[in-house]
Amino acid sequence: MTPDHFPSLFCKEMSVGYANGIRVMSMTHTGEPGFMLYIPIEYALHVYNEVMSVGQKYGIRNAGYYALRSLRIEKFFAFWGQDLNTLTTPLECGRESWVKLEKGMDFIGRDALLQQKQNGVYKRFTMFILDDHDTDLDLWPWWGEPIYRNGQYVGKTTSSAYSYTLERHVCLGFVHNFSEDTGEEQVVTTDFINRGEYEIDIAGHRFQAKAKLYPVASLVTHKRRKDDVELSDLHGK
Repeated sequence: MTPDHFPSLFCKEMSVGYANGIRVMSMTHTGEPGFMLYIPIEYALHVYNEVMSVGQKYGIRNAGYYALRSLRIEKFFAFWGQDLNTLTTPLECGRESWVKLEKGMDFIGRDALLQQKQNGVYKRFTMFILDDHDTDLDLWPWWGEPIYRNGQYVGKTTSSAYSYTLERHVCLGFVHNFSEDTGEEQVVTTDFINRGEYEIDIAGHRFQAKAKLYPVASLVTHKRRKDDVELSDLHGK
């Protein structure tokens, strides 16, 4: 189970306890090192009991859905069915590195992706960290909140959660580039994202937000103690 024998994004078929045929993938939805187990339903309870029993000496704990949601949002992990759907391309959500465009492998949609790569995308998945939001007094974002760039509507959020590491609310969503004259969509560039001043509208009140196209660097380098998180990373990047 070490990284040398089980690299990230690999999948193997393994046995757990008396259950065989368990598909184990070296990835998680929270952005932390770990594994996902795909278990035949008849083995589910047995595998759970085995993992919980062996895991006691490692401090294993059950984690609720909202805890996992918070962890994946603060690490800028998109969620299928909520952030992404069949109309989203890898180039629009920052997952182009997962697509083998240059290795001569043909697949459905390859020509369309190559054309989009050449022409540019018309929406870009973006992370927003709320600046002036009071967690105790203000309404919390959930999803579907309007996103404003320099006072102009550019999209809406698809996921939101409170980040216990950053001690801020974090929203994910797609930014569009609408022409002020015609309203038609234009190409969204990295420069377009980085040069804007953003606000998230929560129940009619706009809150300032910092836009990021990549996870906060301090979350990658200091994942264990929130005291180590450099909140200065939120500004100027």
